[in-house]
Amino acid sequence: MILGLAAAALLLILILRLTACKGTGKADNVGTGSSPKGRIFDGSYGVTGEAVAFQPAIDAPADNGNAAGTESVSISGALGMAGSAVFDVSDGTAAEENGSSALSSEEERLLRLKAEKPDIDINSWEYILANGFHSIEDYEPPWTEEFRGVYLDYRIIGPMSEFVSDAESQGLTVCMISGYRSYYTQSYLFEEKAAEYDGDEDIAGTIVARPGTSEHQTGLAADIADEYYSIMNSRLSFTELYQWMSRHCHEYGFIVRFPEGKEESTGIIFEPWHYRYVGVEAATFIMENNLTLEEFVELYR
Repeated sequence: MILGLAAAALLLILILRLTACKGTGKADNVGTGSSPKGRIFDGSYGVTGEAVAFQPAIDAPADNGNAAGTESVSISGALGMAGSAVFDVSDGTAAEENGSSALSSEEERLLRLKAEKPDIDINSWEYILANGFHSIEDYEPPWTEEFRGVYLDYRIIGPMSEFVSDAESQGLTVCMISGYRSYYTQSYLFEEKAAEYDGDEDIAGTIVARPGTSEHQTGLAADIADEYYSIMNSRLSFTELYQWMSRHCHEYGFIVRFPEGKEESTGIIFEPWHYRYVGVEAATFIMENNLTLEEFVELYR
Protein backbone atom coordinates (compact mmCIF):
# COMPACT_ATOMS: atom_id res chain seq x y z
CA MET A 1 0.00 0.00 0.00
CA ILE A 2 2.82 2.41 0.95
CA LEU A 3 4.78 1.51 -2.20
CA GLY A 4 1.70 2.12 -4.29
CA LEU A 5 1.16 5.57 -2.77
CA ALA A 6 4.85 6.42 -3.28
CA ALA A 7 4.68 5.36 -6.92
CA ALA A 8 1.52 7.41 -7.44
CA ALA A 9 3.18 10.45 -5.83
CA LEU A 10 6.25 10.12 -8.06
CA LEU A 11 4.03 9.80 -11.13
CA LEU A 12 2.11 12.93 -10.12
CA ILE A 13 5.36 14.88 -9.61
CA LEU A 14 6.61 13.74 -13.02
CA ILE A 15 3.36 14.82 -14.71
CA LEU A 16 3.47 18.22 -13.01
CA ARG A 17 7.14 18.70 -13.99
CA LEU A 18 6.51 17.79 -17.62
CA THR A 19 3.52 20.16 -17.67
CA ALA A 20 5.65 22.96 -16.22
CA CYS A 21 8.40 22.36 -18.85
CA LYS A 22 5.86 22.52 -21.67
CA GLY A 23 4.33 25.69 -20.36
CA THR A 24 7.54 27.62 -19.63
CA GLY A 25 9.85 26.36 -22.34
CA LYS A 26 12.06 24.55 -19.78
CA ALA A 27 13.64 21.26 -20.67
CA ASP A 28 15.81 18.89 -18.65
CA ASN A 29 18.85 16.94 -19.79
CA VAL A 30 19.42 18.94 -22.95
CA GLY A 31 22.93 17.90 -23.86
CA THR A 32 24.97 15.36 -21.96
CA GLY A 33 28.25 17.22 -21.78
CA SER A 34 29.44 15.53 -24.99
CA SER A 35 27.64 17.89 -27.36
CA PRO A 36 30.15 20.23 -29.05
CA LYS A 37 29.54 23.94 -28.48
CA GLY A 38 27.42 25.67 -31.06
CA ARG A 39 27.01 22.60 -33.29
CA ILE A 40 23.88 21.95 -35.34
CA PHE A 41 22.85 18.31 -35.41
CA ASP A 42 20.98 16.38 -38.07
CA GLY A 43 22.62 12.97 -37.77
CA SER A 44 25.11 13.44 -40.63
CA TYR A 45 28.84 13.38 -40.00
CA GLY A 46 31.71 15.30 -41.55
CA VAL A 47 35.27 14.09 -42.04
CA THR A 48 36.16 14.94 -38.47
CA GLY A 49 33.42 12.72 -37.07
CA GLU A 50 31.49 15.66 -35.65
CA ALA A 51 27.79 15.83 -36.42
CA VAL A 52 26.97 18.86 -38.49
CA ALA A 53 24.02 19.98 -40.54
CA PHE A 54 25.72 22.84 -42.35
CA GLN A 55 29.40 23.38 -43.03
CA PRO A 56 30.14 26.81 -44.49
CA ALA A 57 33.50 27.29 -46.04
CA ILE A 58 34.25 30.01 -43.54
CA ASP A 59 35.79 28.83 -40.26
CA ALA A 60 33.36 29.10 -37.39
CA PRO A 61 34.57 31.03 -34.32
CA ALA A 62 34.97 29.14 -31.08
CA ASP A 63 32.16 30.93 -29.26
CA ASN A 64 29.78 30.78 -32.26
CA GLY A 65 28.39 34.19 -31.36
CA ASN A 66 26.89 33.13 -28.03
CA ALA A 67 27.34 34.70 -24.61
CA ALA A 68 30.21 33.39 -22.50
CA GLY A 69 29.39 30.14 -20.76
CA THR A 70 26.53 29.26 -23.10
CA GLU A 71 26.38 26.34 -25.49
CA SER A 72 23.73 26.40 -28.19
CA VAL A 73 22.51 23.32 -30.00
CA SER A 74 19.92 23.58 -32.75
CA ILE A 75 18.04 20.32 -33.34
CA SER A 76 16.29 20.97 -36.62
CA GLY A 77 17.50 18.69 -39.39
CA ALA A 78 18.23 21.69 -41.59
CA LEU A 79 18.95 25.39 -41.30
CA GLY A 80 15.88 27.57 -41.56
CA MET A 81 13.36 24.85 -40.64
CA ALA A 82 10.35 26.35 -38.87
CA GLY A 83 9.77 25.39 -35.28
CA SER A 84 13.29 24.26 -34.41
CA ALA A 85 14.36 24.57 -30.79
CA VAL A 86 17.47 26.40 -29.64
CA PHE A 87 18.73 25.13 -26.31
CA ASP A 88 20.77 26.96 -23.70
CA VAL A 89 22.72 24.02 -22.31
CA SER A 90 24.21 26.06 -19.47
CA ASP A 91 20.95 26.07 -17.53
CA GLY A 92 18.86 23.54 -19.46
CA THR A 93 16.39 26.00 -21.00
CA ALA A 94 14.94 25.78 -24.50
CA ALA A 95 13.50 28.70 -26.39
CA GLU A 96 11.07 27.73 -29.14
CA GLU A 97 11.68 29.87 -32.18
CA ASN A 98 8.55 31.20 -33.83
CA GLY A 99 8.89 30.46 -37.52
CA SER A 100 12.65 30.10 -38.07
CA SER A 101 15.94 29.00 -36.49
CA ALA A 102 18.19 31.58 -34.84
CA LEU A 103 21.33 32.14 -36.91
CA SER A 104 24.78 32.17 -35.38
CA SER A 105 27.02 35.18 -35.93
CA GLU A 106 29.10 33.18 -38.39
CA GLU A 107 26.06 32.13 -40.39
CA GLU A 108 24.94 35.75 -40.48
CA ARG A 109 28.42 36.74 -41.66
CA LEU A 110 28.26 34.13 -44.41
CA LEU A 111 24.91 35.46 -45.61
CA ARG A 112 26.30 39.02 -45.57
CA LEU A 113 29.36 37.99 -47.57
CA LYS A 114 27.22 36.21 -50.14
CA ALA A 115 25.06 39.32 -50.50
CA GLU A 116 28.03 41.69 -50.77
CA LYS A 117 30.37 39.58 -52.92
CA PRO A 118 31.74 41.20 -56.09
CA ASP A 119 29.80 40.78 -59.33
CA ILE A 120 32.39 38.72 -61.19
CA ASP A 121 32.61 35.60 -63.34
CA ILE A 122 34.05 33.09 -60.91
CA ASN A 123 35.03 30.85 -63.84
CA SER A 124 37.37 33.49 -65.25
CA TRP A 125 41.10 32.74 -65.38
CA GLU A 126 41.95 34.94 -62.38
CA TYR A 127 40.12 32.63 -59.97
CA ILE A 128 41.45 29.24 -61.02
CA LEU A 129 41.79 27.17 -57.86
CA ALA A 130 44.64 24.73 -57.37
CA ASN A 131 45.03 22.93 -54.05
CA GLY A 132 45.25 19.48 -52.50
CA PHE A 133 41.52 19.01 -52.94
CA HIS A 134 41.20 20.41 -56.45
CA SER A 135 43.66 19.43 -59.17
CA ILE A 136 44.04 21.53 -62.32
CA GLU A 137 45.61 18.50 -64.05
CA ASP A 138 48.13 19.62 -66.71
CA TYR A 139 46.81 23.20 -67.05
CA GLU A 140 49.25 25.78 -68.29
CA PRO A 141 48.84 29.54 -68.85
CA PRO A 142 48.50 30.82 -72.46
CA TRP A 143 52.11 31.97 -72.31
CA THR A 144 54.55 33.25 -69.74
CA GLU A 145 57.01 36.12 -69.61
CA GLU A 146 60.13 36.63 -67.54
CA PHE A 147 60.10 39.12 -64.70
CA ARG A 148 63.24 39.61 -62.60
CA GLY A 149 64.40 36.05 -63.06
CA VAL A 150 61.05 34.25 -62.68
CA TYR A 151 58.33 33.47 -65.19
CA LEU A 152 54.69 34.52 -64.73
CA ASP A 153 51.46 34.45 -66.72
CA TYR A 154 51.91 37.39 -69.15
CA ARG A 155 48.58 38.85 -67.95
CA ILE A 156 49.97 39.69 -64.49
CA ILE A 157 53.36 41.09 -65.49
CA GLY A 158 52.02 44.67 -65.41
CA PRO A 159 50.41 44.47 -61.94
CA MET A 160 53.42 42.61 -60.51
CA SER A 161 55.88 45.14 -61.94
CA GLU A 162 53.91 48.01 -60.42
CA PHE A 163 53.57 46.17 -57.08
CA VAL A 164 57.31 45.54 -56.80
CA SER A 165 58.33 48.99 -58.04
CA ASP A 166 56.09 50.73 -55.50
CA ALA A 167 57.52 48.56 -52.72
CA GLU A 168 61.03 49.58 -53.73
CA SER A 169 60.00 53.23 -53.83
CA GLN A 170 59.38 52.82 -50.09
CA GLY A 171 63.04 51.87 -49.62
CA LEU A 172 62.26 48.14 -49.42
CA THR A 173 64.39 45.44 -51.04
CA VAL A 174 62.52 42.85 -53.10
CA CYS A 175 63.79 39.40 -54.04
CA MET A 176 61.74 37.34 -56.50
CA ILE A 177 62.17 33.71 -55.43
CA SER A 178 59.85 31.64 -57.58
CA GLY A 179 57.10 31.96 -60.17
CA TYR A 180 55.55 29.63 -62.73
CA ARG A 181 56.29 25.91 -62.57
CA SER A 182 54.86 23.56 -65.17
CA TYR A 183 53.02 20.32 -64.44
CA TYR A 184 56.07 18.40 -65.61
CA THR A 185 58.49 20.36 -63.45
CA GLN A 186 56.22 19.78 -60.46
CA SER A 187 56.07 16.05 -61.30
CA TYR A 188 59.85 15.89 -61.33
CA LEU A 189 60.12 17.69 -57.97
CA PHE A 190 57.48 15.44 -56.43
CA GLU A 191 59.01 12.20 -57.70
CA GLU A 192 62.45 13.33 -56.58
CA LYS A 193 61.14 14.00 -53.08
CA ALA A 194 59.32 10.66 -52.98
CA ALA A 195 62.55 8.90 -53.94
CA GLU A 196 64.20 10.38 -50.84
CA TYR A 197 61.61 8.48 -48.76
CA ASP A 198 61.82 5.13 -50.57
CA GLY A 199 59.00 6.01 -52.92
CA ASP A 200 56.55 6.98 -50.19
CA GLU A 201 54.34 9.50 -51.98
CA ASP A 202 52.27 10.20 -48.87
CA ILE A 203 55.31 11.58 -47.07
CA ALA A 204 56.48 13.41 -50.17
CA GLY A 205 53.04 15.01 -50.50
CA THR A 206 53.43 16.70 -47.12
CA ILE A 207 56.55 18.48 -48.37
CA VAL A 208 56.07 19.05 -52.09
CA ALA A 209 52.71 19.65 -53.78
CA ARG A 210 51.53 16.88 -56.06
CA PRO A 211 51.55 17.80 -59.75
CA GLY A 212 48.31 19.54 -60.66
CA THR A 213 47.76 20.93 -57.17
CA SER A 214 50.46 23.63 -56.98
CA GLU A 215 49.58 27.32 -57.09
CA HIS A 216 52.74 27.93 -59.07
CA GLN A 217 51.37 25.90 -61.99
CA THR A 218 48.73 28.62 -62.59
CA GLY A 219 51.41 31.20 -63.39
CA LEU A 220 49.45 33.61 -61.21
CA ALA A 221 51.53 33.19 -58.04
CA ALA A 222 54.96 34.28 -56.94
CA ASP A 223 57.16 33.79 -53.91
CA ILE A 224 58.60 37.14 -52.82
CA ALA A 225 61.09 37.72 -50.02
CA ASP A 226 63.27 40.48 -48.64
CA GLU A 227 66.66 40.63 -50.33
CA TYR A 228 68.25 40.64 -46.88
CA TYR A 229 65.99 37.91 -45.53
CA SER A 230 65.31 35.47 -48.34
CA ILE A 231 64.72 32.46 -46.10
CA MET A 232 61.12 31.40 -46.60
CA ASN A 233 59.78 30.83 -43.11
CA SER A 234 57.25 32.50 -40.82
CA ARG A 235 59.81 35.03 -39.55
CA LEU A 236 59.58 36.75 -42.91
CA SER A 237 56.28 38.18 -41.64
CA PHE A 238 58.27 40.44 -39.28
CA THR A 239 60.13 42.17 -42.11
CA GLU A 240 59.18 45.66 -43.26
CA LEU A 241 58.73 44.24 -46.76
CA TYR A 242 55.98 41.86 -45.71
CA GLN A 243 54.33 44.48 -43.53
CA TRP A 244 54.05 46.83 -46.49
CA MET A 245 53.23 44.24 -49.16
CA SER A 246 50.54 42.49 -47.12
CA ARG A 247 48.84 45.84 -46.43
CA HIS A 248 48.92 47.04 -50.03
CA CYS A 249 48.87 43.87 -52.18
CA HIS A 250 45.12 44.15 -52.89
CA GLU A 251 45.65 47.54 -54.52
CA TYR A 252 47.49 45.71 -57.30
CA GLY A 253 45.18 42.69 -57.43
CA PHE A 254 47.18 40.33 -55.20
CA ILE A 255 46.35 38.48 -51.99
CA VAL A 256 48.40 36.74 -49.32
CA ARG A 257 47.41 33.29 -50.57
CA PHE A 258 48.09 31.29 -47.42
CA PRO A 259 47.34 33.59 -44.45
CA GLU A 260 48.07 32.85 -40.82
CA GLY A 261 45.28 31.04 -38.96
CA LYS A 262 43.65 29.73 -42.14
CA GLU A 263 45.49 26.44 -42.44
CA GLU A 264 42.29 24.44 -42.08
CA SER A 265 40.81 26.22 -45.09
CA THR A 266 43.84 26.18 -47.40
CA GLY A 267 45.54 22.99 -46.25
CA ILE A 268 48.83 24.94 -46.30
CA ILE A 269 50.84 26.50 -43.48
CA PHE A 270 51.18 30.28 -43.22
CA GLU A 271 53.36 31.51 -46.11
CA PRO A 272 54.14 35.23 -45.82
CA TRP A 273 56.12 35.05 -49.07
CA HIS A 274 53.39 33.69 -51.37
CA TYR A 275 51.25 36.19 -53.33
CA ARG A 276 48.50 35.28 -55.77
CA TYR A 277 46.83 37.44 -58.42
CA VAL A 278 42.99 37.56 -58.44
CA GLY A 279 42.31 41.11 -59.67
CA VAL A 280 41.80 44.30 -57.68
CA GLU A 281 38.08 43.91 -56.95
CA ALA A 282 38.31 40.34 -55.68
CA ALA A 283 41.60 40.97 -53.83
CA THR A 284 40.14 43.95 -51.99
CA PHE A 285 37.09 41.94 -50.91
CA ILE A 286 39.20 38.96 -49.84
CA MET A 287 41.73 40.95 -47.82
CA GLU A 288 39.16 43.23 -46.18
CA ASN A 289 37.08 40.24 -45.04
CA ASN A 290 40.01 38.01 -44.03
CA LEU A 291 39.09 35.28 -46.53
CA THR A 292 41.08 32.64 -48.33
CA LEU A 293 40.68 31.97 -52.04
CA GLU A 294 38.88 28.75 -51.11
CA GLU A 295 36.38 30.67 -48.99
CA PHE A 296 35.93 33.33 -51.67
CA VAL A 297 35.23 30.80 -54.43
CA GLU A 298 32.77 28.98 -52.16
CA LEU A 299 30.61 32.11 -51.96
CA TYR A 300 29.71 31.58 -55.63
CA ARG A 301 28.77 27.91 -55.32
